[in-house]
Amino acid sequence: MDHCAVCGAEEFIPYVCRYCGGVHCVYHRLPENHECPNIAQARAPRQSVQLERRRTGTTLKLIRSPKMRLMPGRELIALGVAWIVLGVSFSMRYMFDRTWWSTPTALGEIILLTLLIIGTGFLGHELAHKFVAQKYGAWAEFKLWTVGAIMSLVFSAVSAGTFVFAAPGAVYIASRSSYIGDVMDRKTNGIISIVGPLINVAAAALSGLVYIILQAANIGMTINGFNPLAWAVQINLWLGAFNMIPFFILDGQKVLTWSKLIWTLFTIPLWTATALAIVFLRP
Repeated sequence: MDHCAVCGAEEFIPYVCRYCGGVHCVYHRLPENHECPNIAQARAPRQSVQLERRRTGTTLKLIRSPKMRLMPGRELIALGVAWIVLGVSFSMRYMFDRTWWSTPTALGEIILLTLLIIGTGFLGHELAHKFVAQKYGAWAEFKLWTVGAIMSLVFSAVSAGTFVFAAPGAVYIASRSSYIGDVMDRKTNGIISIVGPLINVAAAALSGLVYIILQAANIGMTINGFNPLAWAVQINLWLGAFNMIPFFILDGQKVLTWSKLIWTLFTIPLWTATALAIVFLRP
C-alpha cells in the first residue's frame, strides 16, 4: 500500500504527480500542496479557464469550460484495463463450463457480448461519477486499483465465476482547492456517488424491458441457450448493488454518510432485485 509523501496517509489509489513523480493523497496531489520541486513547470502559462460560481443551499455548483472535461491518456488506459478485467471476470463462469468448449465460437461470442455489456454498465457507471463531479466543479479522474483488479480476477477464478469483486478502480474526486477554496459537502459527494449505481439500474431496466417485449413477441435472442439481455440485467444489477455496499471506497459508504434514509430506500430494493434476477433469470 502506498503512502502520501506529505502526510503519510495510506492511499489505495494514490495520485502520482506528473511533474515530480511523487506519490500523494488526493489533498496533496496539486504541485503547490506538496511543494513540488518542479512547480515552475506546473505553473507554466496555459489556456485560461473560466469558472462561474453559484450556490444552491450548501451544494457548490460551477459552470466549466469544455477544455477541463478532457480525459488524459492515463485515465483512458486505466478505464480500458479495468473494463477488460471485469469482462474476463464476468465471463469466467462460462470459461469454467466445459460444455462451452465444444463450441469455441459460441464461447468467444459470449465473451465479446460480456465485454460489450460491461462496456455500457461499468463505463457508464464510472463516467457518470466523473462528469457529475465535474459539473460540481470537482477534480475527477478514474484510477486503476491494481489490488482490486487482481482480487476481481482471483475471486471470479476461485468461485468459477459465481462471485465477482467488481472494484478494479474508482473515480477519484476532490474539490479544486487551488481554484475555489471549498471542500465538497456530504450531500454533493453523496449525489456524485449515487449516480453511478443509478446508471446501472437504468441499464438493467432497459435491458429487462427489451427482454420482456421479445419474450412476449416470442422472438428468440439466444446463442446456444445464452440470452445476452438476461445477462445484461444481472450484470448491471450486480454492479449497482455491489457498489452500494457501505464499505471502503465503494459508493455506498459516501451515500450512507450523506443520508441513511436515501441509502436504505435505494439499496434494499436494489439488492432484492439483484437476488431475484440471479434466481429467476437464466442468461
